[in-house]
Amino acid sequence: MLDNIKVQILRKIATEGYTTVADVVKDLGVTWGAAQWHLFWLENNGYIKSVKIHTTTIYVLNCANVLRKLENFENNRRKEAQKTTDRE
Repeated sequence: MLDNIKVQILRKIATEGYTTVADVVKDLGVTWGAAQWHLFWLENNGYIKSVKIHTTTIYVLNCANVLRKLENFENNRRKEAQKTTDRE
């Protein structure tokens, strides 16, 4: 399931075109292990793919459908937040 860190990683890749483990650690403030785990999960679930260039692994979006999935996820999250505020 997508969580906040995974969504931030997908946004980062969508904006910048790619990311690395080191970029995720630096920009999102997570540990190296956490960054690797989230990238591994996103790749295994078809959101991103990895490409090895010399000694560096970069991560890119797997397909355009990922952007639609990300938009749907964020829209659903907004709707849930709105329902919560409507109930108050």
